[in-house]
Amino acid sequence: MDELRIISRKSTLAKLQAVEVAEEIGKKFPSLKIAFKTKDTSGDIDLTTPLHKMPEIGVFTSDIREELLSGQADIAVHSWKDLPVDLEQGTEIAATINRADSRDVLIFKKDSLKKKSINIFTSSPRRQENLSNFLKKALPLEISSLRFSDIRGNILTRFLKLMNSDADGLVLAKAALDRLLFPKTESTTELNSLKNDLKKFLWMVIPSSQNPCAPGQGALAIEVKSGNSKIIELISKINNLDVFKDVETERKKLKKFGGGCHQKIGVSIENHPLGKIITEKGLTPENELINNRSLVPFKRELTRFKNPVNDFFPKLKKDFNFFKRSKIKEGTKEIETMKNSGLYISRASSIEKGTSIDYSNIVWTSGIENWFKLAKKGVWVNGSSDSLGEEQSKPSSFFKKVNWFLVSHEDSDPKDKKLLATYKLVPKKDIGDLTRYSHFYWMSISSFREALKRFPSIEYAEHSCGLGKTFDELNKLYPNKIKPFLNYEDWLEKVKEAK
Repeated sequence: MDELRIISRKSTLAKLQAVEVAEEIGKKFPSLKIAFKTKDTSGDIDLTTPLHKMPEIGVFTSDIREELLSGQADIAVHSWKDLPVDLEQGTEIAATINRADSRDVLIFKKDSLKKKSINIFTSSPRRQENLSNFLKKALPLEISSLRFSDIRGNILTRFLKLMNSDADGLVLAKAALDRLLFPKTESTTELNSLKNDLKKFLWMVIPSSQNPCAPGQGALAIEVKSGNSKIIELISKINNLDVFKDVETERKKLKKFGGGCHQKIGVSIENHPLGKIITEKGLTPENELINNRSLVPFKRELTRFKNPVNDFFPKLKKDFNFFKRSKIKEGTKEIETMKNSGLYISRASSIEKGTSIDYSNIVWTSGIENWFKLAKKGVWVNGSSDSLGEEQSKPSSFFKKVNWFLVSHEDSDPKDKKLLATYKLVPKKDIGDLTRYSHFYWMSISSFREALKRFPSIEYAEHSCGLGKTFDELNKLYPNKIKPFLNYEDWLEKVKEAK
């Protein structure tokens, strides 16, 4: 084969995605010439009908599929989330490449922070269903009403509509925005304008636990004509089988509820060194609320208790309280002077209510509970590690690299960040007798060390924790003996079942 013909939609994003696939092919077949074709689809031509009111089957893909069937193109590159869950006969998805970020992002007008009635642009029933609950807690506003308005057009068109409207925000796929802001080809005037305009807005990356993605979001599907063995064999050389399997699983899970972009349900699979985190959240066609999030460990024994559960600690989260906190005022004052920096906040209590944090900073939390607490204190939060650990869900910036600070207590280990201490831990005199417990869940390594110092015999109990930094530290001390769980509530349910 001398030339490979790739077809995609005409939008800037679609063409960038085609280039991304071409680059992967070029790495394997450097002498192969690649030609690009584009075509408008019915979904591109009709920009007035809301997506959830359009036909379910392939409004962004069927017209391109015809080019494969007629032999006018060899492969088609799609956003996998645009494909119907049931593919038509005659073509097949032969491969995918590395997946981009599957989460959504909210772009928000700074002036709208003064408002109580908020209007967000999105045509996705999934986003409307899940964000209606999340944003009321995540935005640092006293919201009296939150509504969603339909919007159509490509990413650049939607962004312009936001700028020229009274709406307050716009929800987009983060993968799409990332591809436009950091294109594989030379940036255009249009894309440079997007970068400059975005700097005038606030943004937040929405956690998968609160708003799982449309199945396949962030992944690219490479479609070929069925039976075209030569092309199928060539494309198989760039296939990321793990991503392929994850997307197929997400699509199968959505299919059991009956469909694709018309559904009010998101399904996400996130990868972690210890296993896969699967989230299903939304409203079924039968108006049944679903909110399932689970860790499927690569090694089943990881989350199985080895010994009988005689008694466990803590029974309640508030029982996990081994320290008093003594404020370090200098740390808070430093935060209030900072600009264009990153603040990673592991506990909301490290930020005093009324602390002024400049909007040029990026604020990232360890988990969702801390996000909501900070929002109540008036802090704009940009994203969260979603209790998966700092290393697995790293904080990010859309525009530039920033210097990151860990906002925590003075004895914390910041690793790749600079420590900014706003308090110190003062051990309580009486924390109760812990020797009678057979199973523990730890929320910090400092608490474990304090408890072990006072009650050395607890070393031989069974210890559990979340998937983040605490697990890493405990696992170093006791390799392959620490039981990881998604969160305290997940552990509590399992330990009660085992008792």
